[in-house]
Amino acid sequence: MTGDVGDLHVGTVVVNVNDMDRAVAFWRSALGYRLRESEVDPEFTMLVSSDPARPPISLQLTDQPVLQPVRLHLDLYTSEQERQVERLVALGASRVEDWQYPEDPDFVVLRDPDGNEFCVIAHQPVPVRTPAPEEEDGDEE
Repeated sequence: MTGDVGDLHVGTVVVNVNDMDRAVAFWRSALGYRLRESEVDPEFTMLVSSDPARPPISLQLTDQPVLQPVRLHLDLYTSEQERQVERLVALGASRVEDWQYPEDPDFVVLRDPDGNEFCVIAHQPVPVRTPAPEEEDGDEE
């Protein structure tokens, strides 16, 4: 039983970082996001996209190291996987070579400059599905 979720939804993704300025520079360049506020807060900074369909990324300062294996990570989708992986590595990401890849994977595992893992997945764009009016009202036939 799922119950009534009401307006409950994912509002932002929070990434713990050890160096706020470095993390802000990496994730802004990686995703093309901008600062939500006028300047970087040394403890907690939110990055937002100009596209409201893309969730914000919040960076939260911590003095703790990244734990392995990671329990949660970002999946970044692109139709230009090889180019994007090379671009992200040039920005400061590193490839995770010792990951147990399946045969012929559609993803590449990277770590951001703070050691947080994320995947770059080869994915063709999917058109956004707009619900039919009867679906918006919750009526099902």
